[in-house]
Amino acid sequence: MFDILLYEWRRAIARKKVIVLVLVSLFFEIAVYLALYLVPSKAVRVILIPLYPYMWAVGALLPQSLLLHFLAISIASGSMSEEYEQGTIDFFLTKPVTRIRFYAEKWLGSFTLLAMIYGLMVVLSLVFSFWFFGAQTDLIDLPKIVGLVLVSSLVFFSVAFSIGEILRRSSLSFIISSSLLIGSILVSDILVFIGNFTHIATYISIALALPSWGATQLPFLPLANSQFSLFVKALDIFPLTVGSIQDAVVSIFLYTVVPVILSLYSFTIRDVPKRVS
Repeated sequence: MFDILLYEWRRAIARKKVIVLVLVSLFFEIAVYLALYLVPSKAVRVILIPLYPYMWAVGALLPQSLLLHFLAISIASGSMSEEYEQGTIDFFLTKPVTRIRFYAEKWLGSFTLLAMIYGLMVVLSLVFSFWFFGAQTDLIDLPKIVGLVLVSSLVFFSVAFSIGEILRRSSLSFIISSSLLIGSILVSDILVFIGNFTHIATYISIALALPSWGATQLPFLPLANSQFSLFVKALDIFPLTVGSIQDAVVSIFLYTVVPVILSLYSFTIRDVPKRVS
């Protein structure tokens, strides 16, 4: 049981692209804490000192800005597509494994790997926070923040996973998913700006309907008026300041479930080639 899931962990970790993105993510995590600790400006230190007990939140929220979504795309885009390219999927399906089980364990294996990598980032944030800034408070909010960040990562993870299955090309899946992430973020910001400037609600409604909105804003919305508000302003590099938590949850649900259903249907009815060149 869970043989395919464990195989997926090993296969994904062996990919150079994933390793590089993980190392880059960890580098930024470490670099941010060193920068905050070694900041030379006394004026900045005066602002930061009251925030020292909450520094753990920086590391927990930092990957949400963009890194975690790119990591999700990198892991998910090749999960199914590389099996076609390497001709290994035909081997697995000759075993007593149903297509639904194969799909489910591949999806779960990829997402749990993403969750473990993010968990490592959170652990590093706790270590550096206690080490550099002393005792930390309000850690009771940590599980909520971690949960919100992981839920938000489902959107582009599922989109990349599904595109990889449907197109069966890993590079194409990565390019399309990454372009969708960046393009959706930029278009959302432009639409919100136009909507606020012209007071036409239609622009904002379109912005909220794009996949990036719920994926990038869910973890920040509940924290906007909390003790973490300054971190939210600093780390939310594409703030939209519109919509509600409920809207974000609905957006994430739809953009996660619909691609999964479409790709699962595709996988169950289409022929499996020996190898995709």
